[in-house]
Amino acid sequence: MALSLRRSNEQESDVRPFIREIRQYATVRELDEGILNRLISRILVGEVKKVGGEKFQEIKIIYNFVGEILAVTE
Repeated sequence: MALSLRRSNEQESDVRPFIREIRQYATVRELDEGILNRLISRILVGEVKKVGGEKFQEIKIIYNFVGEILAVTE
């Protein structure tokens, strides 16, 4: 239980700087290199895979402060 609570507190402390940082860019209409470098740690691009005749490629964006944010998809 204590380990879980400590992880939760660490995640919360990581999220706070991200929220402060992202607020600066709330009204930005166009991303530029400086903004991307400030917000994103790295982008991982997977191999192209063919499934049912369609091509798919996994892309993961790793953000500064918070890591990967998993998208909810159907």
